[in-house]
Amino acid sequence: MNSLHIRYAVFFLVALLLQATLVKFIQIFTWRPDLVLIVLVTYSLREGPNKGMTAGFIVGLLQDLVSTHFIGLSALSKTLTGFVAGSLSGKFTSRAEFFLTLLIGGLVNDLTYFFVYTLGENFSLQSLIILYTIPNVMYTVLLGGFLYYLMETWVSE
Repeated sequence: MNSLHIRYAVFFLVALLLQATLVKFIQIFTWRPDLVLIVLVTYSLREGPNKGMTAGFIVGLLQDLVSTHFIGLSALSKTLTGFVAGSLSGKFTSRAEFFLTLLIGGLVNDLTYFFVYTLGENFSLQSLIILYTIPNVMYTVLLGGFLYYLMETWVSE
């Protein structure tokens, strides 16, 4: 394991810790930024779909273990997101790559998570997208833009 992977492991652990403890204090209505998703997209863009998928599964499972929701749900959504984000590496201009990938990855993550979470419930897909997915993703993208530049200076080789 090289120093870059150790730095990303630290970022993932800090993001998990902050997600579980401090994010509730910057919540707007029911909308919360996903700090783990920001680190996952950054890692997946750098390392590709296979490592992104593996990292997504591991951090998703850790996130499931510290939450009170279904075990495996965050692992599933983060695994798909890591794969999609890694697959999008190099598909956009370098300036917009992170933001567009975080936007798409956030949509994949939240739609997967909320769709499975609400299975069997009387809940419309349209209200799921409008009331939860879009605000969560936009909040994550806005905060992610700031955090991305802080992280990139620390993990650049």
